[in-house]
Amino acid sequence: MWDIVRTFKDVKAVQGINLRVEPGEIYGFLGPNGAGKSTTIHMLTTLLPPTSGTAFVAGHDIVKEGPQVRAAIGAALQEAALDPYLTAREHLRLQSGLHGLRKAEREQRSGELLTRVGLTGAADRKVQTYSGGMKRRLDLALALVHKPRILFLDEPTTGLDPQSRSALWTEVGRLAKEEGVTVFLTTQYLEEADVLADRVGIIDHGRIVAEGTPKALKAEIGRPTVEATPGDASQVGSVAAVLEHFGEPMPASPGAIAVMLNGKGDLTDVLRALDHAGLRVDDLRLHAPSLDDVFLAKTGRKLEGDDPEDA
Repeated sequence: MWDIVRTFKDVKAVQGINLRVEPGEIYGFLGPNGAGKSTTIHMLTTLLPPTSGTAFVAGHDIVKEGPQVRAAIGAALQEAALDPYLTAREHLRLQSGLHGLRKAEREQRSGELLTRVGLTGAADRKVQTYSGGMKRRLDLALALVHKPRILFLDEPTTGLDPQSRSALWTEVGRLAKEEGVTVFLTTQYLEEADVLADRVGIIDHGRIVAEGTPKALKAEIGRPTVEATPGDASQVGSVAAVLEHFGEPMPASPGAIAVMLNGKGDLTDVLRALDHAGLRVDDLRLHAPSLDDVFLAKTGRKLEGDDPEDA
């Protein structure tokens, strides 16, 4: 993708993005509401033309070769385009027919995908009876009918219960690892990106402000923090003195002391030092940097998973 821009009247929703996603990679695209995530994915799937610049998806120009791009990709966007009066099996037959699969192949592929997304028992029920999680799983199955090389998922687990979210994570991971499908995933759940993504890009105000593996981005932000809660409130000062040998003081929970480790020791070393000083703690925790910390550092705000849809 090279210098892709999308303007709506006087608003630049996407301001010259450059990024590359490798084959078989799961790329997590993070950003607050209005940052340009969905606008970007709409351009990459040819649903929206860029104002300037272009991108190549599966080797095809999104501006000049739209049909070839669409033949190579599958997409499950924020709003599932499902007919409430059709069953899951009927949806899959229709979708596979539109992709030119023959009747025998349509039946085989439909059955295979229903099993894969866990909808075999509900295959002949109308979609209007489905839960949100079931609709999301059906939408994923529809996106996979023609065995796409690249799968675009736009906030696929928003509003799902933990069990449905976990099931979708498992399937997305399997697609990438076992079938070599490239996955471009936008999400508002930092945990989701941390679990699934090989690399993440953070977009803010239409620009990429950070990119890398989750591990590298977290390491860039800071070192782990140790937090200790003294068993005796009168020993707060003594506990603080021990901890300050291992790092600089940080904000902590009420009644606790926290330091960001400076490389002079780890959690085990802290525990030994406290024990050597005859100090008892009721709670001792190690807080590793998270993607939430990265997001806050790069954008100046936290990412909420239940905000309204972004642009």
